[in-house]
Amino acid sequence: MTRLIQELVELLTLEKIEENTFRGNSRDIGTGMVFGGQVLGQAISAAQKTVATERKIHSAHAYFLRAGDYNLPIMCSVDRTRDGRSYSSRTISAIQNGQPIFTMMCSFQIEEDSDLQYSSETHIPDYNSEKLEEIDLENESLEARSVRSKILTNQPFLLRIPKEKRDYKDQQDTQENYWIKTNHTIEENPLLHLPLLAYTSDFRLLTSALRPVHHRYRLKEMNLATLCHSIWFHRDFSMNNWLFTQCDPLSVSNGRGLSKGSIYAENGKLIATTMQEGVIRKILG
Repeated sequence: MTRLIQELVELLTLEKIEENTFRGNSRDIGTGMVFGGQVLGQAISAAQKTVATERKIHSAHAYFLRAGDYNLPIMCSVDRTRDGRSYSSRTISAIQNGQPIFTMMCSFQIEEDSDLQYSSETHIPDYNSEKLEEIDLENESLEARSVRSKILTNQPFLLRIPKEKRDYKDQQDTQENYWIKTNHTIEENPLLHLPLLAYTSDFRLLTSALRPVHHRYRLKEMNLATLCHSIWFHRDFSMNNWLFTQCDPLSVSNGRGLSKGSIYAENGKLIATTMQEGVIRKILG
């Protein structure tokens, strides 16, 4: 296992402090604050520790309240809101310095057999296409990192993105697509892969909201901050396999942007859907 993927697995493996209270560490990925996907993944990991293993998370809805300090641990307090025959609900607060920086409600379900099956379909491009460029986010050069969004550096994943979409200001298509997977095979444990997918779902979602107005403002001229993030898990998957993500900008108004992410397996099945709203403001001065 490579160093960064091992560090991320450890980051998402929280320490139990007392009943319903768990502690996680943080790391700096170059943004000067705790990465939102980290807190989201840790909150899901904490909630998973309070439900029976046969119940899997199917949805999570989170609000980011304050910027986190990566120099401090994060305490996740879990409220066992409800345990029904098929579903369990949990409410999680992530706390630093005695103040909540994040809150989330999530729901778990016992797997059900059903004849009712449907998945939305989309064109899944070949991840070996000559039009795609592979990036090793752990081992790429410092020079390459200097021109890439900070949120995509120092990450233990492989990314394949269309070559023609590397220059943000020249993009014409409002939809942003990419392939992603871990850069080393990890244990096939859903309790690990679910928080990992939540972690990666925060990579480029909010920035994609700017794509329809990129001709007016460049990304470096904007101040972006996530307000809320939701994710729905539809089907089993593995982060060891390539996953295809489509990011669709839906709205920019009143200083906020909203984007939708659709995440597909290689067979074209929709495995997860995510939505994110955040502050989008032009930097003054």
